Amino acid sequence: MIGIKKESMYYKDFNVFSQQLRARIIQLRKSKGLTQEDMQAHELSLRQYQRIEHGVTTNITITHLFKISKAFGISVHELFVF
Repeated sequence: MIGIKKESMYYKDFNVFSQQLRARIIQLRKSKGLTQEDMQAHELSLRQYQRIEHGVTTNITITHLFKISKAFGISVHELFVF
């Protein structure tokens, strides 16, 4: 599901932001030595987590962001330090 339609004036900026967030999540996961499968131990569905990393899911919930940050041992706002 796409969060912002292509016709929106925010579409380009949203895509850049989404790519930056995905890259940050991947970078943090790898720096912690975690696999995508390891994220299941933090109450994240493997399939859903993979969809987040691959950009299939662009509307990431606050719950997912909270759980991802806890898995990495950081605060939620640190996810957004690109």
